This record gives sequence, C-alpha cells and structure tokens, in this order.
Amino acid sequence: MAGVDVIDEHGVDVVLATLSKLSAEVTVSTAHAAKGREWSTVRIAGDFPEPLDEEDTTLGGDPRPGEIEPSEARLAYVAVTRAQHQLDLGGLSWINQHPDGNPTTTTSSTVVSR
Repeated sequence: MAGVDVIDEHGVDVVLATLSKLSAEVTVSTAHAAKGREWSTVRIAGDFPEPLDEEDTTLGGDPRPGEIEPSEARLAYVAVTRAQHQLDLGGLSWINQHPDGNPTTTTSSTVVSR
C-alpha cells in the first residue's frame, strides 16, 4: 500500500498522530569517540575491513584472511563493547568466518575473542 493510499484510507490526522508516536534516536559515533560510552543497541559500520594476506591466496587467487593489527583489534574491542543489550556486528561480521573464529594478531599479547 502506497503512502497516498494510507492517507486516503485513514486520513491525514490519523497518519500524523500515528507517526508522532513513532520515534527513534540514532547516534553516530566513531569507535574512538565511543570509548567510555554505552548504548542499548550498537551497529558496527562497514569501515572495519577484513585484513587480507595478498601473498597467501586460494587456488582461485583470492587472498586469505590475514593478521589483525593489534591497534585495529583494540579499536574493534572498544566498538563492540559499547552495546548493553544488542550488538549488530555489521562491518565486523567477517570475524565469524575467520579461521577458527579466532583471528590471529601480529603479537601474541593481543587476543580477540568472541
């Protein structure tokens, strides 16, 4: 049903009254600025690209997952720990397909776990 049809069927006043009862608060933040803050629901943006090893490729020539830089792992940790109730991994969803679900890092002192 198109918006015009809804207005025709229910009237402008009913549609406006219904819309006034709907609200959503959206906060957009960088992971750096989010440090120390919390929100009920967090969705990770698409700017956390999967690290790829261009020198280690599959038979098809696609690069395999690479090592995660410790600074990137720490930033991802900050980002995902801002959620109090619900987390949408969004741009970090590749982490679930990483070998063993435990990406390696360039140092043994940094661990990223689920």
